[in-house]
Amino acid sequence: MMTEESFIDFKCPHCGDTISFPRDSAGMVQECPICSETVIVPDDGSGLGRRLPIPITTEKLVLRRLAGGDWKDLLECLSDEELFRYAEGRPLSEEEIIHWLDSDRHVKLTTPGQAFVLGIAVPDTGKLIGYLSLGLTGQQHLQAALDVTLGRSHQRKGFATEAVAATLHFCFEGIGLHRVSAHCDSRNVAARRLCEKAGMRREGEFVEDRLVNGEWTNTVWYAALSAEYREAHGKPADTACL
Repeated sequence: MMTEESFIDFKCPHCGDTISFPRDSAGMVQECPICSETVIVPDDGSGLGRRLPIPITTEKLVLRRLAGGDWKDLLECLSDEELFRYAEGRPLSEEEIIHWLDSDRHVKLTTPGQAFVLGIAVPDTGKLIGYLSLGLTGQQHLQAALDVTLGRSHQRKGFATEAVAATLHFCFEGIGLHRVSAHCDSRNVAARRLCEKAGMRREGEFVEDRLVNGEWTNTVWYAALSAEYREAHGKPADTACL
């Protein structure tokens, strides 16, 4: 039986209305039932929900939502056929990218079945050099699938490693996720190393489960749990999600 003490009442930081979520949602991401914006349920008794901690700034990068003016940088990145050597998909045209950017404006982190995209930009010039996507899965928005795309001219410079590290911090420390997963073509050595360097466990390999460029390929899966992340970073175990 749920009682009033089982819920947290707080103000949405977007619309200002008072909303309520179960107490076990503290520190987690939810969707405001009034304005449909994404909020983080307060876990400090402040009575005010938090906005997503975006943009994310690191030493070399800024991870931010995509903007209409990014189409030229995305076209430069996504017109490279070699970028899709190990991935399902194909180079996108200018028209397709502009349509994508227009649609992406309406996507929120909690939008069902939609990838939440963050552009990977260089702060001194603002140039977009790639992007990453998060797709929330599972019950109560506690899991996410992570995917990273970086222009080939910007690979092997530490940008992808820094972007993934910042995203894992965002997922586990910022929005209280329990698990983050990623997968890649088994032939993609750089992608495998990226996941391993980020501290993600190799969970298994599916044999010939995807048809990529007319060839059946294997998929390697990686994942990290909140408890594993916190232990690796010398932080006490978080029991809020248990």
